[in-house]
Amino acid sequence: MSEQLDARLKTPLRKKDLDLYCLILVGSYQLQNSAIADHAAVNLTVEAARHLGKHWACGLVNAILRTPRESADHSDEACFEAPSWLIRSIQHHYPDSADKILRVNNTRAPMTLRVNRNRQTAESLAQILLNEGIPTILGTLTNALSLVTPQPVNTIPGYGEGWFTVQDEASQRAAHLLEPQPTTRVLDACAAPGIKALQLLEICDDIKLTAIDIDPTRGSYGTNEARRLGLPFELRVGDATRRDWWDGELFDSILIDAPCTGTGTLRRKPDIKVHRTLKDVVVLQRKQQDLLTNLWHMLASGGTLLYSTCSILPDENDSVIHNFLDQTTDAATVPIDADWGHATLFGRQCLPTERGPDGFFYSRITKLP
Repeated sequence: MSEQLDARLKTPLRKKDLDLYCLILVGSYQLQNSAIADHAAVNLTVEAARHLGKHWACGLVNAILRTPRESADHSDEACFEAPSWLIRSIQHHYPDSADKILRVNNTRAPMTLRVNRNRQTAESLAQILLNEGIPTILGTLTNALSLVTPQPVNTIPGYGEGWFTVQDEASQRAAHLLEPQPTTRVLDACAAPGIKALQLLEICDDIKLTAIDIDPTRGSYGTNEARRLGLPFELRVGDATRRDWWDGELFDSILIDAPCTGTGTLRRKPDIKVHRTLKDVVVLQRKQQDLLTNLWHMLASGGTLLYSTCSILPDENDSVIHNFLDQTTDAATVPIDADWGHATLFGRQCLPTERGPDGFFYSRITKLP
């Protein structure tokens, strides 16, 4: 948004007018993302400039905010509010839908609940919330429920009782695709903060779950959530690219929610646009490959490994799986048949949609006898 403003300013503002610059940014945000009428947003911003004692700038503020965006945006970076490397990558891989993807990344993300099936159903919780004046929309998954209007989680009825967890529907799909079975050994290899591990326990509380993560500081959230949801849970510290934490007993199912660029969740984490670079893709790709190679040794014959990322870049998705399959003779992908997303060579890709789920990739791999 600041790039758009810079493009509209014929002459940069002075350092002492930083407050005015920030004010115009707020006005621009209201025009693009709030329900305030355009004329009201402009008038409020002009009036605020007067309160700042910058009467001389009222005409400037009015002119900038009333300038059509199309006439002021001189680059893709300004238009899509994203770095050039990411824009080029999305345009290359998704030529027919690139503009739509890039624009969706600047919209408000939906607030979706994962209903705790041990305490409510999506239908019963939807009725409870409706009675409290909170309309919802049932998701495509059995226990997914989206709020029409997002609100602070602790103000939603049933939060303290553990009736639900906030989790995007695309994120919820991973545990369902793994299909955990009773009494089987299941590994969540990159588990922090524990959202998917707890979901696995909600789906099948009779599994023997091991949840590990390399970051020792991220376990408290999962512990508190488990207590709220009424589930047994312990997050162990362990590096999934090593084996020094493993007891040697094979797992029937493994979930790798791999570290990635997060390009499917830019609506929720816009700072990714600033902090991520093209070099990160290469570094993360190597990490993803190491995770697959190491954890494959821990999977039992006939077992299932579900690889997922919240990325829409094929370099982190199909390319990683392709390289892994080339090097692993006893691995084969299992097709994912679904009415969402689109099939890729080695999995299924979900792209972010307005008022819909985030962007996610999934690949289901079985270990051949």
